[in-house]
Amino acid sequence: MTMIGSRVRATLLSALLALSGVGAQALGMDYSYEAFKTPDAVSWVQMCGTWGKDHQGTYRVVHADQYAQSFLYVQWMTRDANGSLHAEHTVAIAELDNDHSEITLTDLTCRATPRGIVVTAKADSGHDDKLRRVTIEVGPVPGQYRYRAQSTR
Repeated sequence: MTMIGSRVRATLLSALLALSGVGAQALGMDYSYEAFKTPDAVSWVQMCGTWGKDHQGTYRVVHADQYAQSFLYVQWMTRDANGSLHAEHTVAIAELDNDHSEITLTDLTCRATPRGIVVTAKADSGHDDKLRRVTIEVGPVPGQYRYRAQSTR
């Protein structure tokens, strides 16, 4: 065998070993909790119902507690070709998601409907001691929702 032939063979062998080492290392990689970047204020996440012409998407409801009040977001989620979830659209519930609403939600529930989802919760307001429940009807159009507050008489 010539000197050039053995160098080529050694180079190819090194390249194959390097590539096989990278592949094996990638398959065994561990992911820590921090890799997912969930804010500490998030206290509840719920997948609920489907959306889209062929019901290919799903709704995700995110509840967070910050500044002694609740914040609520609804996301229209889809999966990419690799199966990873991505938010196509996110809406903040304006009646809750400002620093002066002072509404705290508990006992959140989400249920699917033929037109979208309905989120309900017990509510406590720092401004109005009569507020008892909120209902948020979401969909089917991205960004569309209806907020209703129910109070005692």
